[in-house]
Amino acid sequence: MIRRLTGVEFRHVRPEGWVASDLAAAAAEKALAEAGCEIGEMDLLIYAGVCMDLLEPATAHIVADKLGANCPVFDVRNACNAFLNALELGDALIRGARYERILICCGESATQFMRRRVSSAREFVDCLIGYTLSDAGGAVVLERSEDPGILECQFSAVSSAWQAAAITLDGHFGTGNHRRPPDLSGMVKALRRLGARQTAKEMERRTGFTLHDVSLVCAHLATTHLTTDFCATTGVPESLLSTTIASHGNTAAATLPLQLELAVQQGRLRRGDLAVLVGFASGVSEGIVGLRW
Repeated sequence: MIRRLTGVEFRHVRPEGWVASDLAAAAAEKALAEAGCEIGEMDLLIYAGVCMDLLEPATAHIVADKLGANCPVFDVRNACNAFLNALELGDALIRGARYERILICCGESATQFMRRRVSSAREFVDCLIGYTLSDAGGAVVLERSEDPGILECQFSAVSSAWQAAAITLDGHFGTGNHRRPPDLSGMVKALRRLGARQTAKEMERRTGFTLHDVSLVCAHLATTHLTTDFCATTGVPESLLSTTIASHGNTAAATLPLQLELAVQQGRLRRGDLAVLVGFASGVSEGIVGLRW
């Protein structure tokens, strides 16, 4: 039923005993190795995930301790768009000559929000979004370069729809004593309002390149059924689109770095190619980042 309703074929669950910081640290170690860097060379560490180990301190401190980092750290939070926001922030800090190298990472232990037991078919449907969630980690190293990799960032929000997918501190959907299931139709309507603002066309205007120049479009979509709607709304051909919802489930803020990694492994993204990252998040927000790999 989950497969039929959402298109999710597989979910991935973290090793026993692992928490969000473990996933982020593992991804960070891989990113550092691929970049040929040591953790001691990082000037800043940003943790940008939905999941966190504690309310306080920042999960970035825990990741830094596991990696042996001695640089400044902080968290960036904005639901599933946190990683994109961290890319924008990191790019601005490097352009502003505040830092030379920044490690951005996240760890999503999202399966903790999946309800293990339900009392009725109605409750199952209300909790359906939780059954698409997977665990994952993502990381990237940003560094100063004469040839910028991040070309442009564009963000927008319809914050009046924040209640559509609110999760309380105890991990339940809803607010206070008025818990409610996610309002998926409300989220879709808000996201379509964002699409009506023609963010993609604004990105083309700012960067100077069009979809014809792009090799890959990575998009964070909650179900496979949204793929057709996304392509029709944005004009992105399905041949350019990279999604991981069927093969990996909803990996929250780790989705876009995961898609980039898989695209490189599959030969869909090579050095010098143009790529666009598109994120949708509860709140509701949309983020678009154009980059040269």
